[in-house]
Amino acid sequence: MPVEKHEAGKERLLEVNDLHVSFFTPAGEVHAVNGVTYHVNQEEVVAIVGESGCGKSVTQMSVIQLVQTPPGKIIKGEVLFQGKDLLKLDRNSKEMRRYRGAEISMIFQEPMTSLNPVFTIGKQMTDIIRTHQKVSKKEAVRIAVSALESVGIPEPEARMKNYPFELSGGMRQRVLIAFSVACHAKLIIADEPTTALDVTTQAQVMEVLLGIVREYRSSLVVVTHNLGLVSRYADRIYVMYAGRVIESGTTEELLVHPLHPYTQGLLNSVPRLENDKNSDLEPIDGAPPNLLEAPACCAFAPRCPFVCELCRTQGQPELRKAAGHYVACHRLNKEE
Repeated sequence: MPVEKHEAGKERLLEVNDLHVSFFTPAGEVHAVNGVTYHVNQEEVVAIVGESGCGKSVTQMSVIQLVQTPPGKIIKGEVLFQGKDLLKLDRNSKEMRRYRGAEISMIFQEPMTSLNPVFTIGKQMTDIIRTHQKVSKKEAVRIAVSALESVGIPEPEARMKNYPFELSGGMRQRVLIAFSVACHAKLIIADEPTTALDVTTQAQVMEVLLGIVREYRSSLVVVTHNLGLVSRYADRIYVMYAGRVIESGTTEELLVHPLHPYTQGLLNSVPRLENDKNSDLEPIDGAPPNLLEAPACCAFAPRCPFVCELCRTQGQPELRKAAGHYVACHRLNKEE
């Protein structure tokens, strides 16, 4: 199992070790997460990047035990939050519910399905606040209004009386961020927080999240398929493919010197201002593997332009340090 060194002077808030998650379906066992290891330091922004279906969202839902059981099951692994293994807690226990929301807050992809359409924003916020804090209803309203104001929602008192359908997509996403602010979450997990938002609103939402991290000294995990989106916000990036982390490092290292062919493919598929307007993007050929059968060799081999014999005959490559960060690639290991 790959191990990354502790950064000097930085305290770890979250540490996930060798996490395995499967879904048991009529067609067979889907190996959604296969030995994922990563960490998040205090006051740090970490991005988890990869295609749809690579296991990045399931990994984050496993952290707070929100994987639906059945069909999902956490097979093994460790989720250490401030040194406590959350996977040893009963998923429905009071202690787990305390961590889920008060300590770790998750912002889901689609705010319209995360907010209850039949209750006002104020009702939903005050209920959550009073669930995690022993305050009066009046104090809960004050905290909620203050949280809405902190994420840039105009006329927060009036918005408390609105229903979710009365707000735009960007405003609904800000409301979900306000939940994290109101509960003083130490770790915010944002799962595709800019899905279905226009480019301008995407930037606004990311700036709000970054402002919350700085003001409240929280940590942030951003789950996305868009490397370009997080390039200016994340301190470190983990790239996932077929349920595994295949490259990780600081944002600068990974963007300037990407080593894994998949990471290079992701970067080549991002539009750049300096490119000719008539130039074509470079797609990654092929399709992700079927996770009903865990690949015996490198999962990216069928799509890789640099595939070698080791890729087809050896097992899954392990993360190894190379050029200042970590990469899982037989070709690079061979070159060493």
